[in-house]
Amino acid sequence: MRSTPPRVFLPGAVAVVALSALLSTASPSPSAADPAPSPAPASSPGPLAEGDVIYQVVVDRFADGDSSNNDTGNGEYDPQDLGFYHGGDWKGLTDKLDYISGLGVTAIWLSPVSEQQPVSKDGKEGSYHGYFTRDFATPNSHFGSATELQTLIDTAHSKGLKMILDVVPNHTADYLDAGATSYTSAAYQPAPPLNDANYYHHNGDCAFDGTQSQEQIENCDLGGLDDLDQSNPAVSDYLITTYRDWVDMGFDGVRVDAARSVPKPWLKKFEEGLGVPSFGEIFVGDVDYVADYQNYQWGELDFPYFFTVREVFSADTDMRALKTLFDQDSAYVNANRLETFIDNHDRARFLTWANDDYQRLRSALTFLLSSRGVPVIYYGTEQADDGNGNGNEVPIANKDNRKDMPSFDTDATIYRHIQRVTSVRDSVPALKTGTQREMWSDPTVYSFSRRDDASGDEAVIVSTNSWNPQTRTIPIRSESSLPVGTVLVNAMNTDQKATIEKGGATGRQITVTVDGHDTAIYSPIGTIDAYSPSHDTVTTVRVHANVGYGNAIAIRGDAYPFTWSSGRAARWTEGDVWVYETERIPAGTPINLKALVNDSTWQSGDNTVAEAGSVIDIYPSFP
Repeated sequence: MRSTPPRVFLPGAVAVVALSALLSTASPSPSAADPAPSPAPASSPGPLAEGDVIYQVVVDRFADGDSSNNDTGNGEYDPQDLGFYHGGDWKGLTDKLDYISGLGVTAIWLSPVSEQQPVSKDGKEGSYHGYFTRDFATPNSHFGSATELQTLIDTAHSKGLKMILDVVPNHTADYLDAGATSYTSAAYQPAPPLNDANYYHHNGDCAFDGTQSQEQIENCDLGGLDDLDQSNPAVSDYLITTYRDWVDMGFDGVRVDAARSVPKPWLKKFEEGLGVPSFGEIFVGDVDYVADYQNYQWGELDFPYFFTVREVFSADTDMRALKTLFDQDSAYVNANRLETFIDNHDRARFLTWANDDYQRLRSALTFLLSSRGVPVIYYGTEQADDGNGNGNEVPIANKDNRKDMPSFDTDATIYRHIQRVTSVRDSVPALKTGTQREMWSDPTVYSFSRRDDASGDEAVIVSTNSWNPQTRTIPIRSESSLPVGTVLVNAMNTDQKATIEKGGATGRQITVTVDGHDTAIYSPIGTIDAYSPSHDTVTTVRVHANVGYGNAIAIRGDAYPFTWSSGRAARWTEGDVWVYETERIPAGTPINLKALVNDSTWQSGDNTVAEAGSVIDIYPSFP
């Protein structure tokens, strides 16, 4: 059985019905459609810890294991609309655990499990995401029964996967009108005991216009959702007791939704009451602001990292921004406990920002999985999901970043790439928990080391966002115990090696060449097995055109990532050749293409007709 810390009982607790009792009435006895769990729950791999790799799942969009729970007849189910339920559930997720485990991740971050108000107050959005809570203590029937959730947890544990619960203590669904102190309908309320308007703040909707104080942020309605008052003992005790019941099913950590909107001291009390590590959503790019929250929680979602790394690796901006980011790590209690990511459910997909460039994604993922922190892989990233190329992020991302899981192909190029990096992490433990130290920083190259200062285990990471290979001679850190003569091999392409030589500021240095848009992980030879990187077949489109200073070429077509509605930006190269490369189109697929100046003036004449997987030259004329 899973070992859990002692239950914490707080004075003044309200009388609540235990989750197990509620579920005994909410869930029928096990049947063929509700398989019984194994007699003894699988032992947990342990609590969330430094060195883990998290896989984030939006359950409704992952896998449908039981179609009978898809539609409850409340207008919440429409698989053709990304704003409503699509049918994913815990049984479907259980069926796909080998796929997730195969990536080399060590934990699954599960979207919220509680019963939801089926649709938003205006009827325009379903509660598939889990943030319109009606009853905190009852499972969302769209995802299955408590028995099926327990089966998921136990099966995941048996495969060595930790389970992380997404908790939503800041708010319920939107039942109270803005500023109202009473409900307008006896039928439209949260479940007891939270159907008491005195348990909420009544300050209207959050504006997030940059003028709000921290007190206002903690006491306003986020997106119109009713803001719970955690300073009320009844509210506090109910949330802690109820979520502790969920945690006691076997969850190994929790992610706290909208943690910025909850008082900091209460976050600490909440974590202590649940008895497992927690990390919060602090949706802000300022290091000092985010860092203070780690005084109250084990970890935090590292939004400063996200905003910086995404821009540097997807848009080729100055890599010295990474230096600025990591130079501030001393502000955190422990930067190795920050949850780092390049994709999530509230921002446009990385590949949208990166113009659907798989190589940029591979490099960013290598950087993510080798730099400090607890990396998070968002479902679908490993299948090159680009969110339909929709980059809208106002006020939060469009729903294209929450598409149905596109594939479970374990031979997909990005899936295999992640597999490789996670296996390298296992071979080089310093990549999991080692101290990170900068080694080099310039506009197109950034390098750091990860070192376990107790064992001496070490790796050197070098990244470039240049289109062309970059060579640098980099001093070895004085803290390093790697001697002159040590041969290092790039674990991501073992044909590439470098030898530590005498010289440089510290007396030891290496000279490395990094391929364009790539991240190399150099480790002492002998610890890494042979590996050559692989890519899908590349289609290269070259537009030969002098369009004048300040103008640019875009390409449209009929095979995605090309569309006729908007163009893909091409990059200028010597000789006025504009280039766009893609790995998305299967080789041999027929393509119709046209070039445009500034994505507005079409080339004259017929389409260029060609096949994917080749070099396609276009010599356009423009009106």
